[in-house]
Amino acid sequence: MKKQTRSEARDAAFTQVFQMEQHSEDMGVIMDELLKARPECEQNLGYITAVVDGVREHADEIDGLISKNLKKGWSLRRISKTSHTVLKIAIFEMKYMDDVPAKVAANEAVELAKRYGDESDPAFVNGVLASVIKEIG
Repeated sequence: MKKQTRSEARDAAFTQVFQMEQHSEDMGVIMDELLKARPECEQNLGYITAVVDGVREHADEIDGLISKNLKKGWSLRRISKTSHTVLKIAIFEMKYMDDVPAKVAANEAVELAKRYGDESDPAFVNGVLASVIKEIG
């Protein structure tokens, strides 16, 4: 089995956080489904679990940072589910994962937005994260 990259693990974490937000299923069931569909994720299960659990644990703080850094007239409800999920993961990595530089988290978030969002999502995600980086340092 080929070694899974951090970007691929981040992609898997995105799918898990997205599902967690959309469904009330037990997280264990969602993770089991991930491993059945993408067995290579087992290599980075610690990272994926840390992101999923961390986003859930710090949800209010992360949403507060997102809200605070939106342009005037925007609210969390107005953000696409894809952009919201991508932003949550990136901000969690920036604030709580010492081995992920903020600029790397932002670049990876833009790539996820390109892969899963619509054409305006990458620029939107990039703008919000640039503002968050200035705020949190």
